[in-house]
Amino acid sequence: MVVKVFISSNQTEFSEERKFLYEELKKDSFFSETVELFVFEIDSGSSLPSDEVFIGAVEESDIYIGLIGQHYGNIYKDDVSATEYEFNAYSSKKHDYYFFVKKCEDRDERSKAFRKRARDLNKYKNFTTKEDLLREVKRVLRKFINAKLESKDFDSEILLDSTIDDVDPEAVELFKDALRESKIKDLFGVRELDKILEYIDAGKIDYTGTFHLNKAGALFFAKDITKFDIEHEIKMVRFNGIEAYDIIDKLFSRESFFKLIDDFNNFFSRNTRLGGTVKGWERVPLAEYPEEAVREAFINAIAHRDYTLTGGCITFYIYDDRIEIASPGNLPFPLTVETLGVKITPRHRNKNICGIFEKTKYMEHIGTGITRMRREMDEFNLPEPEFINDGYFQVILKGPNGKLILPKNLVKHVNFNGLQLNERQISALEKMNVEKIEFTHKSYAELFDISLATGKRDLLDLSKKDLVYKKKVKNAYVYYI
Repeated sequence: MVVKVFISSNQTEFSEERKFLYEELKKDSFFSETVELFVFEIDSGSSLPSDEVFIGAVEESDIYIGLIGQHYGNIYKDDVSATEYEFNAYSSKKHDYYFFVKKCEDRDERSKAFRKRARDLNKYKNFTTKEDLLREVKRVLRKFINAKLESKDFDSEILLDSTIDDVDPEAVELFKDALRESKIKDLFGVRELDKILEYIDAGKIDYTGTFHLNKAGALFFAKDITKFDIEHEIKMVRFNGIEAYDIIDKLFSRESFFKLIDDFNNFFSRNTRLGGTVKGWERVPLAEYPEEAVREAFINAIAHRDYTLTGGCITFYIYDDRIEIASPGNLPFPLTVETLGVKITPRHRNKNICGIFEKTKYMEHIGTGITRMRREMDEFNLPEPEFINDGYFQVILKGPNGKLILPKNLVKHVNFNGLQLNERQISALEKMNVEKIEFTHKSYAELFDISLATGKRDLLDLSKKDLVYKKKVKNAYVYYI
């Protein structure tokens, strides 16, 4: 595990402290292995402009450490100093920032205001010497690293103030309905609920016989998750257009997972389109997005979010041309955007949450979700999903933007009920769609080994139902989508 740390301050005033921190942390056997420190004057060897270097570095960092002293510094942008500008850039996306205020007299007014801001955020310490500063920085870094290591088991933490009375019977029924494993279904009615929940790692029965939920169990089954102070809010919004401005529909939820999935299904279906705009195809239900890909992205967001981060929430935004899903927390180390779907071996931030999901239809093949998402988008002839990893893990699914785009596998994705098509006609539509081929009466009859009259009847029927177009080329009719 390597933690990226950005040191931000008035460079001139704190030149000695900055160099001292850099050198001492490099010497320390523990921090030299676990911390990657960015100090601009030491680490800025780049052909890029200097402001691009330090803003890029601060946005990529896991921790921001700000030093506040006597002088605020020159105004950089937006009427603030470079130090405060760097803090604004970092804190707009992340929350692990710490300030160290040097004790001094005759502090200038802007420095006083910045110090007050740090105090109001309640993440600051005073220091006098560079040795004091080093000691406090080491303390903060150790605490952060330990918390990150412990967060791997965040969802298995037992909630001692919970009992079986906190379990929502409706959430349990939704879990039963979603189960793939009959051996767990068979336990209901045979074993007590607390023993079943312990069996699936949703909690523990203590030595007194009292059942307590763990944090994973609370997220799946608690009547009121807010009672346990777990960050789990999700915001679903349908915008009018391609900008986050005019809201058509919204739903903010703090429900347990299976109820949340029901909310998602309802919100998704009422805010995406079905059908087409081209004559016959408007009688055939055509989904705007592959439902499996969108649900996969949504389940991933709630299963893999970093629940230790405070102040953030999962967002599910639908625009006219795309869907964006964002979940607090970067990809678990050492995963990167480039390795997603390439290395199938799963790495989970929340093992208990994934373990419970894996028992249901919502996570059937653990570790292959990204691959399935890509495959489903390709099946629908839509662009490959985009992934962004910048404090929030984001998935962007680009849609047809009002156009009629047919999926490759028409039989799988299109409901032809009511159109009374035979298997040859459906197969021909697939070939026209995927292979972009055109048919004449003769080529159609030869492909399906039928008479010319039968082939002509099939194609004319597709044309009358406005599923294909017909044009005359020389002395023959050609049919195409």
